[in-house]
Amino acid sequence: MVPGQTRFSMVQLEMVMIKKRLLTNRGTLPIMTWEKDETLRLLKGAPGTYYQEADEDGKNTMRSWIREVLQTTTITVEFTKADGTLREMNCTLQPDKLPTAVGPIDGIIKEGKQRKEPDAESLRVFDIDKQEWRSFRFDRLKKIGLELRLDK
Repeated sequence: MVPGQTRFSMVQLEMVMIKKRLLTNRGTLPIMTWEKDETLRLLKGAPGTYYQEADEDGKNTMRSWIREVLQTTTITVEFTKADGTLREMNCTLQPDKLPTAVGPIDGIIKEGKQRKEPDAESLRVFDIDKQEWRSFRFDRLKKIGLELRLDK
């Protein structure tokens, strides 16, 4: 074992994740691979993404910046989905690229489903390729890509 490295048994890791789920009101659903990885990262004290390591002001700044960019252009985001797989999505919030509203403005309500309360940790965007509304969590963002054009 490397000096300074902490070793955890799988039982300890499972117990920490169960406590985390109970504290975040996520219940005792099956634990996902990304949750194990993230919990282990936190227990080891390993650095996370810029967003994960930022203070609340830094997180607010990053969320605002991403929203502003999305309102002016299409960007590519890479993030970890809830099932632990990596997803790349071309998305936007540009008014001229959004579908015309026929009912809910942002497409959240679908046949019999109620709208979820807005979550500061996630962002609902329009997926250009699938032509549907999708969302991602800021704390699971891996990469943001955009084209910066200086000509008109």
